[in-house]
Amino acid sequence: MARVPGQVDARATVIAALAFILAVALMPAGAYVAMAAAWLLVATAGALRGIAPLTLARRGGIVFPFVLAALPLIFIRSDEVIWEGLVGPFSLHVSGVGLRIALSALLKAWISVQASIVLVATADAPTIVVALRRMRLPDAIATSAGLTIRYLELLRDEAQRMLRARAARSVSPVGVGGEQVGGSIAWRARTTGNLVGSLFLRPYARAARVEEAALSRGATGSLSTGSLPTADRYLGVKVVAAVTLLLALSAFGQVVPRL
Repeated sequence: MARVPGQVDARATVIAALAFILAVALMPAGAYVAMAAAWLLVATAGALRGIAPLTLARRGGIVFPFVLAALPLIFIRSDEVIWEGLVGPFSLHVSGVGLRIALSALLKAWISVQASIVLVATADAPTIVVALRRMRLPDAIATSAGLTIRYLELLRDEAQRMLRARAARSVSPVGVGGEQVGGSIAWRARTTGNLVGSLFLRPYARAARVEEAALSRGATGSLSTGSLPTADRYLGVKVVAAVTLLLALSAFGQVVPRL
């Protein structure tokens, strides 16, 4: 029998995902062994949902551009200098502590995004919204989370359509016969930048149209999910088991030797 969206009690799944992300975030910088163990957990969960570990890792790479803000720490921190020299007219040094902090931030964000991907693969948007409401979270937070999940899917579909359109217009640097097509590298970079800008403008415009249509139909700003599902009889046991496992993971991150 097909599962009806929003009619499954997913509170245990949501709590486990949030606790896992919190445990990963609290790991100290340099606890790479503990981070590897956390990734094995999320990769196993993803495999049970039919997502191959390499596919999950590749999808988690979407977070990489957002952690570039941590890179200056490598050159700003002055403790544990592992390299120092001149790069043209500039004097630079590489801090071991800064490198450890930046790499740890990158790995934590990467693992946390993969945990979110597994959560979305396990429970659909209406189910997650219902779970957040039953956890007594404010309706604005629950609705925002549900809309974010839906518009991430919209963003992905729009990106795929734009990439197909780009390929149809021969923006590929190499043609079928090996000839050079598609303009220079600078031209392709400019085209890619325009695509990225359009990628965010199109869903924004569509969101405005959806909002206008919803308001004209008497929307109140809350996602409609129907009646509440039957409570999971084993919710307490599942939550205790998940939190215990993640507390053990967090403690492991505190005691494991750091690199």
